[in-house]
Amino acid sequence: MTQAKTTLIGLTREELESFARRLGQPLYRGRQLHRWIYARRARSFDEMSDLPASFRDELTAHAEPGCLTVAHRSSRAPDGTQKFLFELADGLRIESVHLPESPGQTVCISSQVGCALGCTFCATGKMGFYRNLRAGEIVLQVMEIERLSGVTLTNVVFMGMGEPLHNYDNVVKAVRLLAGRDGLAFTPSRITVSTVGIIPAVERWCNDNPPAKLAVSLHATTDERRQRIVPAARAFPLDALMKSLRRLAHVARFPVTFEYIMIAGLNDRRKDAANLRVLLRNIPAKVNLIRLHPTGSGLVPSDDEAIHRFMGWLVEEGIACTLRVSRGVEDSAACGMLFSQEPFRPTKARAWERGAPS
Repeated sequence: MTQAKTTLIGLTREELESFARRLGQPLYRGRQLHRWIYARRARSFDEMSDLPASFRDELTAHAEPGCLTVAHRSSRAPDGTQKFLFELADGLRIESVHLPESPGQTVCISSQVGCALGCTFCATGKMGFYRNLRAGEIVLQVMEIERLSGVTLTNVVFMGMGEPLHNYDNVVKAVRLLAGRDGLAFTPSRITVSTVGIIPAVERWCNDNPPAKLAVSLHATTDERRQRIVPAARAFPLDALMKSLRRLAHVARFPVTFEYIMIAGLNDRRKDAANLRVLLRNIPAKVNLIRLHPTGSGLVPSDDEAIHRFMGWLVEEGIACTLRVSRGVEDSAACGMLFSQEPFRPTKARAWERGAPS
């Protein structure tokens, strides 16, 4: 039986050093591999010109850099937004989005195939959960979109398919690879990981303090209203979540962003603005308001007048806020709209019945 090749993208410098040693090479060959793969974005071993030809032959026999197959690439929207459908080695598919001049060059990436949380406003939640992405599959989305788009990306947001903190280890490993100064070298303040607020994982984030910002999908100011649209919130009540985020405020280098999808009659009342002031006390934060996009949820979006009225109330409450510009709606690439048309498989997890994916 032929032994599977080792995929190198997704390995840390230390792991690449160990891999080089297993092939009988000195440790510094692993550091060279790390530099070629991440800093120089090499796609083949033939490009690694300072490696001996004999070592490159061994690499060809035992390893592969790693790649994603582009199953579909949408036409660019008028604002430049472009969606990519990537196929993984096992045939499952994920979606990622390039958002040029947003400002900077931003890529929105996925952390799971599907999602177990079933938020009512999110198309990905309708897929159910298939599996976690490995760190290399996460990083490859960034590298492939950079290559295919012909630009140098500046911002990475983990706001695509999946709940990133349900895939904690792989996401944090990917974040460290993205932020590595001798690798992909993204500025930590330009990497954002979004979560509905998985409290045990937020506590781990406090302890680990990864080089990235945390964004919390809040969307409502009371447990009762939040649980209507975020079923997982039953396990993570607001008081406990805010306690963890106040702890984070003492150790993190960045403020917390609170994402807030505007839903008519549910979370756009004057009382909600006042509730936000209480919830966010002692947390360096800003609120990012987001328009509700069409995903078949049956929810009604707040109109522009209601959104701007709500922004005024937040200002009165002393809360920093912004309104996210909707991009890629025409091609189902906007917030909450990512959905892979992957056929059902018998191995598919049964969503929330199985709890948090490992």
